[in-house]
Amino acid sequence: MNTPARRTDGPSVFTPRQAAAYLRGQRHMALCFIQNGAASRDWQAASYGTPGALLDSLVAVVPEYAWTAIGDRYVLHPRQDIWRVPLSGRAFQGPRLQTAQAYVEFLRGTAPEMADLLPPLLKGDPAAALYTATVSIRESCSALQGLVGLLGPDPTMVFTIERQDADRRVLFFEQVDVGEAA
Repeated sequence: MNTPARRTDGPSVFTPRQAAAYLRGQRHMALCFIQNGAASRDWQAASYGTPGALLDSLVAVVPEYAWTAIGDRYVLHPRQDIWRVPLSGRAFQGPRLQTAQAYVEFLRGTAPEMADLLPPLLKGDPAAALYTATVSIRESCSALQGLVGLLGPDPTMVFTIERQDADRRVLFFEQVDVGEAA
């Protein structure tokens, strides 16, 4: 296991959400994130040769989280089986916003752990590719694989699931800059 070096470009105490924002903004990583409310931890974002090594350094100090690579996507998520177990269901295909709404309803009806998940909210131009790009989810996959399927082929697309309040989580999509890492 790598031991992270001290950061010299700012504070080293992060919540997992802040760490994900740092990795997206400063390291230009298309990282998807699912929040579980873990407390701040002392994590130093050091120079690592691969995104996997960088994520390994984070989950080493935040044991409530794991990371999973799905194709060329990375997802930082709670260390709970529900995210990785196969779910039998149906295939989904269509514009991202409508497909995501249908998929969230499927998850809510399939897994009690997902009952508090709200469909994505529309923010901005409803005609934007962020909402209208055609995406698909295969019939039998894990929740993580399905959520990654909602991103389609655009390497700049990521999703986040955050707490809206004590009783609800919300899914949203955004695009990140995946240019050269700082």
